Amino acid sequence: MAVGRSYVGRVSRWWLLVGTAALAGCGGPDALGAWPAALVVRSPGIQTGLIGYPVNDRPAVRLLDADGNPIQGAAVTFTVTGGGGSVTSSLATTGSDGVATVGNWTIGAGSNTLQASIPAPFRVAPVLFGATGVGQAYQISLLYITPPSASNQAAFDAAAARWQVMIFGDVPDLPVTLAPGSCLGNEPAINQVVDDVLIFVTLDSIDGPGNILGASTPCYVRSAGLTPIIGAMVFDTADLADIDSLGLLEPVIVHEMGHVLGFGTIWTDLNLLAGAVSGGGTDPHFTGPKALAAFDRIGGSAYTGGLKVPVEDSGGPGTTDGHWRESVFGNELMTGFVSLGANPLSIVTVASMGDEGYVVNYSGADTYTHTFNVAPLPGPGAAAGPRRIPLGNDILRVPIHTMDSSGRVTGVYRP
Repeated sequence: MAVGRSYVGRVSRWWLLVGTAALAGCGGPDALGAWPAALVVRSPGIQTGLIGYPVNDRPAVRLLDADGNPIQGAAVTFTVTGGGGSVTSSLATTGSDGVATVGNWTIGAGSNTLQASIPAPFRVAPVLFGATGVGQAYQISLLYITPPSASNQAAFDAAAARWQVMIFGDVPDLPVTLAPGSCLGNEPAINQVVDDVLIFVTLDSIDGPGNILGASTPCYVRSAGLTPIIGAMVFDTADLADIDSLGLLEPVIVHEMGHVLGFGTIWTDLNLLAGAVSGGGTDPHFTGPKALAAFDRIGGSAYTGGLKVPVEDSGGPGTTDGHWRESVFGNELMTGFVSLGANPLSIVTVASMGDEGYVVNYSGADTYTHTFNVAPLPGPGAAAGPRRIPLGNDILRVPIHTMDSSGRVTGVYRP
């Protein structure tokens, strides 16, 4: 890549050349072929986003001279020209690669437009970006096999609301008719149109205090795309009061709900997991391009401990191959541990759901900063670090069936 030429120095030379050209009758600065000549798009030009939130990919342009070389140090103005949205910073400066990126562009309903331009006197055509703002359309329905307390139900509702901000695009509704006990064995008969996923919730004894806090799985997925339609979550009543007192009930529910929605449970059949421990591998990693880009975006480009994005390689059959690697991700919510304190759900997790086929909102992720490493972290309860509670083998191993668009069961993809 060519090194960007200094924009500031060029401006001074430009004015000097104008005066020289006026006296000598020469051709002016265009004869140099070294002044700003084009703005080109360096990010998606058209996006769809959730109303009231920034688009996933911040608009960016690259400023080039007539020879195609990047220009460094130029001011680029980003102006909202339609849709009623806003930007956090309207002025950006090109880097050594000639690229300038706007601050977050939050969009309104319907059609939104944003223009990138450089000021006169340079005759460079502006660039226009477009985005369509849509409402939240993904719905999570909970059916309680065991009636929860009011406070517990509030935690479940809050967890569903969090996922409905991160996943906002509608998926096809399905008419579902199922006999009793069609998932884990304790469910009632179902005869309804499901929009967009129905999750059975059971509060029951699993293994006493500690060990497995909760467990979950999808039970039925759409034949096209494998997005879950019916799933189940079970939470150990011996642990509910303790994890609630620690402020961890909602994070644990969010974690288990993620598995129902496909995190770690449908990766293999979508060809998103490579090097799986279950297949004899030693460095399992998630291969979705959106998650990989998000991993690099928050510092993962410096990760040298193996292939990206690293998935858990230890902890048993319900932990390995289905969580982010704890030794790399630390307190990220979708590792196989929950930490006392903050458990942020990162943009990498949200992006991985995009790789599964969902329409996602990166701004729904929590703020997450982390230095990625490969050194083992202290064990649970170790004095050298915050206490971490293992979630145990929390991915249930039950048959997952496929359903076609008419709600007919077409097969079993995980016996």
